[in-house]
Amino acid sequence: MRRRDALVIGGIFAVAIAIPPFLRRREQAFEFSDLPGMPGFRRLERGNISGAPDFFTGLQTPQEIAANGRLPQNLCRAVFPEKAMPGRVPVAVFSDYYCPYCAVLDKRLADLEAGGALIDLRFHELPLLGERSRWAARVALAASTQHDHKAIHLDMMQRILRPAIAGVRDVADRFDLDAQRIMKEARSGAMDLRIEDALALGRALGIPGTPGAMIGRTLVIGALPERDLSHLIDLEAGAPSCA
Repeated sequence: MRRRDALVIGGIFAVAIAIPPFLRRREQAFEFSDLPGMPGFRRLERGNISGAPDFFTGLQTPQEIAANGRLPQNLCRAVFPEKAMPGRVPVAVFSDYYCPYCAVLDKRLADLEAGGALIDLRFHELPLLGERSRWAARVALAASTQHDHKAIHLDMMQRILRPAIAGVRDVADRFDLDAQRIMKEARSGAMDLRIEDALALGRALGIPGTPGAMIGRTLVIGALPERDLSHLIDLEAGAPSCA
């Protein structure tokens, strides 16, 4: 056998070996489980998450968490405070600014929305990775009293926030905001309550680490690849949801 023919046959054999796993990955079905405390909703765990979870997660029922705090008994209202636009799948993402997988998932979903995907995208701050995360969440929420939260969140997710007033001024300069007002609101007692509410919501939903995302009626734990996101959005289109 000539060397060229042997190389061609070897290449065909290599492709034949590679195709079945590739097809299995494409055809792999989602494995859903019931979402406790939210009848009709489900949970999907697939993809990477960042550690340092909230260790209170799972120690109380969602109803107990809602009763002990300021969350509504109907968790859907906390996840989706406003109804989604007609014909769009509501998507709520739970992110931490120091979670690298969050930055990836947030950008994937924002790109899908910008590319015409029929989703209504919003973000929740879920600072699980320490004091730096909490401070960044405070700054984002404080800045959102002067500007659109989604734009601020996506901008901050792709950058490193400098400490104290320097980082606040960076955010204020990019969006033409009042830095002193952001600083004052970020340090306020009202912001303490907003952060605790955010952590309580993540706890009630059983989110062990970030990112998490409620896509229609499915809570996803982990950063799904774009292909899986698109597939899940298609599955959720037209289905009953929180919003």
